[in-house]
Amino acid sequence: MKAIPLILFMVLLSFSCTNYYQLNRNTEQKELYRIYKIEIEKDTLEFGAYLDYYHDSINHEMIYANRKELNKILKSGVHKKPRQILFLHNDTQFYLNIFGFYYPDLYLTEIAKPKLDYQEIPVTMGKAYHYMYNQKPVSDFYVPYKNGILRFIAIGNPTYYPERFNMEIDFVFFVLNPKLLKLKPEHFTQ
Repeated sequence: MKAIPLILFMVLLSFSCTNYYQLNRNTEQKELYRIYKIEIEKDTLEFGAYLDYYHDSINHEMIYANRKELNKILKSGVHKKPRQILFLHNDTQFYLNIFGFYYPDLYLTEIAKPKLDYQEIPVTMGKAYHYMYNQKPVSDFYVPYKNGILRFIAIGNPTYYPERFNMEIDFVFFVLNPKLLKLKPEHFTQ
């Protein structure tokens, strides 16, 4: 009977200590960028990022969101538990922290808009939002993939210029990963 409270405590501890800093060492280096190969269901998703994003170590000083903040961001919009598929960061202050998640058996219609002031990012497939959370710029992408939804959360350094954040978002998401995300043509005429 004494074992039940101990087991309950261990289960609660495992849920409360989620570590979002999981590295992906399955990569392929190209000339200017690296491809991260991510296993999802019976498929391999390829995600591109600059060569100098860390894929084999963690610099905690360059992580802009703590576990509690990331939990709140994750719970806004989706009320299902995802599987983490990606974490990227860099030792340069103007680069992004990128967290990737996969929600099996989730549909776009189940995703709520952020409860903060936000701007929609006009993408051709899926949903995307830009907002500020605790004075940090966040871009949140939802992309249909296989039998679920991919979610990429990019968090910027709150002390850096927003132009640099937007440049990083454009290059990493729309230039290096055009199979996943494309901007709508009207975005370019504004």
